[in-house]
Amino acid sequence: MIKKVTLEELQPGMHIERFACGWLDHPFVFNRKRIKTQDEIERLKDWGVTHVYIEDNQSHEPAPVRVEQENPPPPVAFEHIITPQTARVDREIRHIPIRHEIVRAEKVRHRASLAAKNILANVQAGKKIQTREAKAAISELDNSICHNKDALFLLMRLRKKDEYTFDHSVSVGVLLLAFCRAMGFDQETTRAIGLGGLLHDVGKMAVPLAILNKPSALNDEEFKTIQQHVICCKEILATTHNIPLPAAQIAMEHHERFDGTGYPHGLTGGGISLGGQMAAITDVFDALTSDRCYRNGIDQVEVLRKLYGWSRSHFNETLVHRFIRCIGVYPAGTLVQLESGMLAVVVESTDNLLRPVVRLIYDTKHDWAIRQKDIDLSKSNGKGGGDRIISYESAKRWRINPLKVLGIT
Repeated sequence: MIKKVTLEELQPGMHIERFACGWLDHPFVFNRKRIKTQDEIERLKDWGVTHVYIEDNQSHEPAPVRVEQENPPPPVAFEHIITPQTARVDREIRHIPIRHEIVRAEKVRHRASLAAKNILANVQAGKKIQTREAKAAISELDNSICHNKDALFLLMRLRKKDEYTFDHSVSVGVLLLAFCRAMGFDQETTRAIGLGGLLHDVGKMAVPLAILNKPSALNDEEFKTIQQHVICCKEILATTHNIPLPAAQIAMEHHERFDGTGYPHGLTGGGISLGGQMAAITDVFDALTSDRCYRNGIDQVEVLRKLYGWSRSHFNETLVHRFIRCIGVYPAGTLVQLESGMLAVVVESTDNLLRPVVRLIYDTKHDWAIRQKDIDLSKSNGKGGGDRIISYESAKRWRINPLKVLGIT
């Protein structure tokens, strides 16, 4: 018999049959989970999980003792994704160093954020969407990505909890533009899909704020209400002039899942448009890495791990692998440890996904801060090529603000 218990009743050794929340609202890859340590229970509490379902009268197997490690284990190596061949990235056009692009990218992002606010405010007021403003914002974002995608990727991490809906719309648009460029799509298709990302959540303007910002798990009725935002979005875009088909499909399909577990129609596999499949991945990635009013975001590398696990069920496996290569195994702003013992922050990607440009900040062997300097790990001419990344690190654990290190905040 299955029974519902609070986290206070949950003990190491118990088997969770399912969680009393959505699959995006807990930190584990699967909905069935054997709890091994008290630390895992505390992690569930941090995510705002209050109840789980377990098998009644199950025997409590003794859990292994958690051994504290000086450094956390490295993430999934993505060994099926990154090979000597796929580690090389072919840049579509000229790569502009991030220090030159970041100022322009900030202005572009600001204008795109204002456009998103205007669009959502107009929808909330019952007005028509001005597609010219939205398309202009997407064009500017796309140009910046072609110069250096890491500039916008870093700026996406500057978020305000009370402006999540606006920032999320822009970020999903940015991620889709970069994803399309990595897939080799033409400019028209790329910008149509990016536009879909910018508009994908306009239907949420019809959802009560009390539900959108609820700090705990939604009940069944509230979840049904929030699912309606996709239908509302379809109705809004149906009356909007000059919306490309790929953009409309993204708005309608970004909550569909490859295995049929999504909504609103439970579409499967090829029944979901390519843009819709891509949007599902980018939407989840940005949602999980963002701070919300009811929980803090999690590290981008951890989210890539989760996507890697879900690629066997919820998402198109090939597209997930391509997305990870697009974002980078160590995304810009990630804290990493090098083989030399140095801590560094990833500045930007290079032509080799495993060897980005990093900024050295701390010597763990001597336990002291060092004079910061940038090295390109892809170079073998003595400018960094002799070192390599062995793991990513928790910035919170080290009490380091990577964006401050990079001068972004």
